[in-house]
Amino acid sequence: RRGGRVIYVTTQGFEDIPFIQRINRKHHYDFHWRKPTPLVHRPDCIGVPGRLDEEGREIEPLDLSGLAGRVAECLAAPAGPGEAPGDGAPSGAPGKDVAVAVCTLFSYLNPVHELEIRDELRARFPDLPVSLSHEIAPIWREYERGTTAQVDAFTKPLFERYVDGVSQALVEKKAAGRWALLKSNGGHALAEEARRRPAHLLLSGIAGGAIGGAQMARAADAPEAVALDMGGTSCDVCLIVGGEALYASDYEIEFGFPVSVPSVSTRTIGAGGGSIGWVDPGGFLQVGPQSAGADPGPACYGRGGTEPTITDADVALGRLDPGFFLGGKLPLDPALSHGALGRVGAKLGLSAVEVASAMVRVTNENMANAIRIVTVEQGIDPRGFALIAFGGAGATHGCEIADAIGMRRVVVPPRPGLCSAFGALAADVRVDAIRSVYLTDKTTTAPQLDSLFGELEAQALADLAAQGATGTTVVRRSIAMRYQGQNYEQEVAVPDGTIDEDALAALYADYGRLYEDFYGYRLDGIPIELVRLQVVADEGAPALSSLPSETHEGETAGAVAAAAAAAATSRDVHFPGHGFVPTRVVRRESLAAGARLDGPAIVESMDSTVVVPPDWSLHAAPSGILDLEKKA
Repeated sequence: RRGGRVIYVTTQGFEDIPFIQRINRKHHYDFHWRKPTPLVHRPDCIGVPGRLDEEGREIEPLDLSGLAGRVAECLAAPAGPGEAPGDGAPSGAPGKDVAVAVCTLFSYLNPVHELEIRDELRARFPDLPVSLSHEIAPIWREYERGTTAQVDAFTKPLFERYVDGVSQALVEKKAAGRWALLKSNGGHALAEEARRRPAHLLLSGIAGGAIGGAQMARAADAPEAVALDMGGTSCDVCLIVGGEALYASDYEIEFGFPVSVPSVSTRTIGAGGGSIGWVDPGGFLQVGPQSAGADPGPACYGRGGTEPTITDADVALGRLDPGFFLGGKLPLDPALSHGALGRVGAKLGLSAVEVASAMVRVTNENMANAIRIVTVEQGIDPRGFALIAFGGAGATHGCEIADAIGMRRVVVPPRPGLCSAFGALAADVRVDAIRSVYLTDKTTTAPQLDSLFGELEAQALADLAAQGATGTTVVRRSIAMRYQGQNYEQEVAVPDGTIDEDALAALYADYGRLYEDFYGYRLDGIPIELVRLQVVADEGAPALSSLPSETHEGETAGAVAAAAAAAATSRDVHFPGHGFVPTRVVRRESLAAGARLDGPAIVESMDSTVVVPPDWSLHAAPSGILDLEKKA
């Protein structure tokens, strides 16, 4: 909530929608739960007379006579009555970092009113950024469309400064050419294009991990996989099917606060190396979502942190070498870890090691539950999938998370701590063109649908060209369908070529089979509604000559391997059900292609530590990937 101040312009009579929100609750029986605070203050919500009907036809002309005056009043007034950015309210001061979000009824069908409002604001306030809902999220449901426009306006002032700053830095460095940013949908957007729609970049970091995980899944010949990105504060889980990350049309910043833009489909939980262990009022051990962050960080950092974290637990269990953390650049203090764990243990009647083991088990089960949500709850059996474990802590916990799910294979990429950055490099130029419609199988004709897809495809290809795409373009089409009266839809892929009546009938049959596969039955005879059309155009990922290397710049592979082999040693490491057992410890650089290692073992590198439990084995692939398998 450190963005700009938002002025919200909507159809008169609908100014309260951002505050009414939805009727669903995060916890059904929690009377203390409160809806999320909107990114706009109520005095900054402006209603404009004028109305379109449900088919996009104008039934009341737009009246802009009072708009400029109302906006001027908002600009002159304080940010909010008695509210400051620190109390959960949106930030922003009069005349500084202000943007307008516009969302009128049925603008996804006919944007004429939003365009008239934009032209009026540009004429009267030329320096005021404006976000239009039909450009950001051309979908039905005005609440979701409105919150997405508000998020876009809220982040736009900060994002424009960021883009300007990076552009200026590149000019000063005499870096020629154009530069791009990663979008939430896993595609690139040129900076000048991305700054128009910052809401489309909110999940770019998570998207990088998903794309990198998918690249590693294909390289490891594991097309069906789950990407697990565990860092310092959170853990992101993404399902990979057919070697590609799955996508979603929306996500929630927090419960009840949706942002409807194409994004990589992920599940994020507060579980990372900095997640804090604590005892709840009932006397039960909990881990996260609170995090010690990087400053002061875990207790073992010696920077003032006093609460035990997962990193402290891994140190106490012997999984992390205190002298080789971050390649030895950040020595850890085990005594501080034991002290922090002991203070929690005193409340539970447990030793520091017992608390550490319990914290790791709780965290692993939390991450296993996140995987179940994206697999089991979607009707997918994850036991035949591989787990792509990366991030600074992913490889440390990967095998035990896989055990909790029943998965038998874990893939650890080269440089797992940098896999998200690698994913950003490997991403393609991609554009998603989406349009909400209200059609049924009883009234829709094949030529009508073919024409709509033709318009969307032309829009997607034009946007792709604006992003700087110059290679071969791949276009994919889909329709979101549902049975009449239902609230949730499913995506049906549309084959290439002209849509005729036979192709349309095949699409309806595909939906029936998809519905039956998912729910176990079908509803033949009930009308099928078509609610959303989507066209994805992408240039394809760049050709990569190799995966990241474990060798540092200026070092030869032979010298690094020799030094790493000399560093091989053994120490006692704690494993559930086994206690402390002597464990072989090797440096990753010493593992030549084809090398095999039976657990228990520890494989250390600068940016990550791979834990191989006693009932697992490891194989070093020629690509640099470490392939771990559950022993028979």
